[in-house]
Amino acid sequence: MQSLNISPSSGIPIYKQVLSQVERMIINGHLSCGETLPSVRQLASTLQVNPMTISKAYGLLEERGYLTRLRGRGMVVAEQTQTVSEQGKVAMLSEMIDQLINEASLMGVDQESLLRLMNQRIKDSTNSTDEE
Repeated sequence: MQSLNISPSSGIPIYKQVLSQVERMIINGHLSCGETLPSVRQLASTLQVNPMTISKAYGLLEERGYLTRLRGRGMVVAEQTQTVSEQGKVAMLSEMIDQLINEASLMGVDQESLLRLMNQRIKDSTNSTDEE
């Protein structure tokens, strides 16, 4: 498993950071079906966090259908259907958009300005992709 980038000072609870990063790795195919994740203790030790933090993240990933608990093997990546994978991507992007809207609001950026900025960034991204 790729290493996780945890930032204790980010303001985002560590279990949510673990949850979103593992979820992203599964959705993007970096973790494949049947792949075993590190044990709660192993990952907690590596990240230097409380094991309950990792346990909470793993439990939520299991509830969402991303992980399965196998007796004697621990947590493994569950089989993902194409539909579940697409739904996961949409859910993840929706959460990221919500965070962006919230940040823009805190900065005093109105909806029209945010939409203009997003449209410009999309246009710039499309143009740079076309040029390659």
